Amino acid sequence: MTGPLDFPPPDKRTPPAPAVLASPAPRKVRTGTGPDGGVTRLVERVSTSRLRTTVEELAGLPTRHTFSPHIHRAADLIAATFTAAGYAEVVKLPWIRNGRTADNVVCTKPGTSGGGRIVILCAHYDCRMESLGDSSARAPGADDNASGVAAVLEIARLLHGVDLTETVQFVAFSGEEQGLWGSSAYADALHAAGVDVHRVINMDMVGRPPEDGSVVVERDLGNQVAHNDADSQAFGAVMAQAAADYTDLPVKLGPIYSSDYMPFEAKGYVVIGAYEGEGNPHYHATSDTPETLDYEHYLTPVTRFTLATVLRQWLDTSAGSRVDRASGLAAQM
Repeated sequence: MTGPLDFPPPDKRTPPAPAVLASPAPRKVRTGTGPDGGVTRLVERVSTSRLRTTVEELAGLPTRHTFSPHIHRAADLIAATFTAAGYAEVVKLPWIRNGRTADNVVCTKPGTSGGGRIVILCAHYDCRMESLGDSSARAPGADDNASGVAAVLEIARLLHGVDLTETVQFVAFSGEEQGLWGSSAYADALHAAGVDVHRVINMDMVGRPPEDGSVVVERDLGNQVAHNDADSQAFGAVMAQAAADYTDLPVKLGPIYSSDYMPFEAKGYVVIGAYEGEGNPHYHATSDTPETLDYEHYLTPVTRFTLATVLRQWLDTSAGSRVDRASGLAAQM
């Protein structure tokens, strides 16, 4: 598919199919030695307090509605956090849609392979009230989606000193609530430039556990392109296994829908997502505040298994000792 992408305003309350309980292999015994030992130690460095602080800072803005001036303050905060983590390649890329403009924040971590393909770890940072056009009312957007942004920022911090074979872009999108405007613009730009987008991992609403405490790994089950389905489902199985190996969360498998991976799927790229599932009563409401999230028992383990997924797939084992050094640095930061 080529040309402009057009999606309706997303609604995560209405999945196209129910999520089903996954059956990953039994948890692997981790010896604490070799590459997996380094992965384990780095995964354990995920900071619950940093996750909470990021959510509180973003939710502390009056709103992050894409048409509000506060959206620029949020973009500046996110960019500054990437820079403080040590990254040199941090840019705010503006997009224009229907006479409106905002920024996608892109932080690039070069890979060691020297190839041209990239991996994208992303989340949207805008939010909304019940009324989509209300750009001035108080909208904390703690779960939707300061939680996902916090996870991306924390993973970026921990990966700064780690050698990965693939180039990773950590991306925070605006315009998601209007109809995936920011991610559509970025997917269009990458496709037009011929960039080899190898994998996309999206984090949208990962802070408030459902009643059963489960997390949903979302995979491509059809949609606009067929040839990327099998690879998406295989990659989803990697993430589900990482969740089983590094956390105690029950894992479900569900479809991708209504979030920023959809424009990438429509371009033929392989995408997956992490999502808490249905049932948040604070969805698009002023009550979506930081106090409603479970940082220790939910957002932290979701961040851990997403980090483990990246490390298991793209850790450069020829420089594996740097994982331990990065783990030590993370403990000091």
